[in-house]
Amino acid sequence: MAGALSDPSRSRAVLIGTDAYTELDDIPAVANNVGRLRELLGDPAVWGLADERCSVLRQPSRQTVLDTVFDAAAEATDTMVLYYAGHGLVHPQSGELHLALPGSHPDRPHTALRYEELRSILLSPAGGRPSARRKVVILDCCWSGLALGGLMHGGDLVPGVAVEGAFVLTATAGTRQALAPPGETYTAFTGELIRLLDDGVPGRPALLTMSALFEELTAALLAKSRPQPQQSNRNSAGRICLFRNRAGVAGAGADAPRAGGGGAPEAVAPQVVAPRATERAEGPAPRTAPLPPVAVADEEEPSWPELATVALTETRTVRLGRYPVTHAQFRAFLRDPDNAHWRPEAARAAGTHVDDNYLRGWRGLDFPVGRGGHPVVAVSFPAARAYTAWAGRRLGTALRLPAVAEWALAARAGRSGEWWREDIAAGRVNFRGSHAALAPVGEFPPNPYNIGDLLGNVWDICVDDTGAPVLRGGAYDTPAARLREELSPRSPVECRGNVGFRCAGDS
Repeated sequence: MAGALSDPSRSRAVLIGTDAYTELDDIPAVANNVGRLRELLGDPAVWGLADERCSVLRQPSRQTVLDTVFDAAAEATDTMVLYYAGHGLVHPQSGELHLALPGSHPDRPHTALRYEELRSILLSPAGGRPSARRKVVILDCCWSGLALGGLMHGGDLVPGVAVEGAFVLTATAGTRQALAPPGETYTAFTGELIRLLDDGVPGRPALLTMSALFEELTAALLAKSRPQPQQSNRNSAGRICLFRNRAGVAGAGADAPRAGGGGAPEAVAPQVVAPRATERAEGPAPRTAPLPPVAVADEEEPSWPELATVALTETRTVRLGRYPVTHAQFRAFLRDPDNAHWRPEAARAAGTHVDDNYLRGWRGLDFPVGRGGHPVVAVSFPAARAYTAWAGRRLGTALRLPAVAEWALAARAGRSGEWWREDIAAGRVNFRGSHAALAPVGEFPPNPYNIGDLLGNVWDICVDDTGAPVLRGGAYDTPAARLREELSPRSPVECRGNVGFRCAGDS
């Protein structure tokens, strides 16, 4: 039953950790990950899984992994849990995720374990016998998001890669590397997971659903500017309750909102993280800005634009959108009856503020499947200004498009010299030389001012000193050498598939 704690007496777990390699860099924190997770799974205050029902595989061979997972999946009648931590590899031809083993070679994916082999076992263990009705897969490795749905092709996921009836939780997106911070006991992702299980989550119910755990992980990692986790929630698997909440609210149901949420989950506002002293060569540091409350109706519905405060001078600050406005956020604007004239068919028919490319790919108020969290593109300068004015009215604060100088200062983030090379080297930029396709906001790490996609993903519509539109930052299809160019649209009504916008406001 959804919302009930998984029965540890009828469940199985397999924890796999590879921390030492012959051909890859060692990850000492992985051994700590596996050891502490085993302790927590066995703790009655967390779950209470008996030793004989939890297999721990350290430095295993491929055959050992397959046999152990096969036996565990065949035995589990309630919940099957699979955890892997180590290096992730991507096959250069198929794009499939491979899980590295001690002898795996980075240029020879066949020396690693295909995730597809584990997925097949979880789908149908023991020669076709029914599998556990609940499954949880947790992957802490680079490129682990490939386990969720393969590579993106025109907004559609490659079929056949998800695990039916499972909650799959990954440390990163399919285009991102995981993080093992030097000197820390655990890897970045598993360290936050362990902290949440150790300490509990105040304000959450006594049982933690996997969806709630994902929300808390996302907020915690975002606050530290670390790679963002991803999830696949098949057949309401997000309601699986695998863990008790040490700091839980007694008597609250597993799906109850946080206290004070007014019936909707309370949004966790990410903090603006000031750059470290070693990252800030010049200019004042950003300051934290209070963010407006976020109302969330469902997973495709928007939050309001998040604003980070950036110091322009010692006495003047500006608030800049942490990310470009998304498809889901723009759809909320279109749904307002007062904005009916901005809906695709009406705006194109009028032809005064947009061209024929406006919101290409939309059908009425429906954007392409899977694009809710991607930056909205193919919008004109007037349409972007209309959105910022509308959002500002709804939030009770004046919003607008960024000035070119404001954008440039935020992109530099207090650094001198060839600062953009640092962003490229750190993997913060979605451009022709990296992912080279439109990506969701938050997919790539933010810059030292904790603002994302200032370089790459989509061109930002800004305004110059005369109020005319100017494009900055480059896009997913822009070569590295052109990311810092300043372009002028051919006309204010031009709508391009690689141009979006973000909000700004005076402090």
